[in-house]
Amino acid sequence: MESKLKFIRLFLVLIVAWSANVVSGQVSENQVQFSNAWIKEPMPGMSMTAGFVEIENLTNSDLRLIGVRTSISTMSELHDMVMVNNVMQMRHTTNGWVIASGSTISLAPGGKHAMLMGVDSSVDGQTEVLLEFNIEGLGWVSVPAVAVMKKSTH
Repeated sequence: MESKLKFIRLFLVLIVAWSANVVSGQVSENQVQFSNAWIKEPMPGMSMTAGFVEIENLTNSDLRLIGVRTSISTMSELHDMVMVNNVMQMRHTTNGWVIASGSTISLAPGGKHAMLMGVDSSVDGQTEVLLEFNIEGLGWVSVPAVAVMKKSTH
């Protein structure tokens, strides 16, 4: 009987958690539009790659992209490519990026991107993944993406 009650409690907790996630995702998707999401297929023997997407702010106020995560990597960070003394360098962005009202931010090769480290070795061309982006004040939004072999400047 006690194990049955534990199961029922666990089931209820999971339902509540799932419901909260669905509501958060619906609110975010009405305020932010994601398009053209993809990740670069990792090079053979490499355990890191990058994710790309276009994010449009549909609200009347500025938003801030503050994080990224995915189940296919052990560590995910927002990175930017910047020119320093005529040398392109990759930098971790600690404060995220503002997405102005009515504008679109592009995470693209050679610029802003989601850096994925410790990538699962099973990821290859056409693997479907979920990238999750954290928009300050809105929460995490799941975005489907596909691993693609593309020549990149990254």
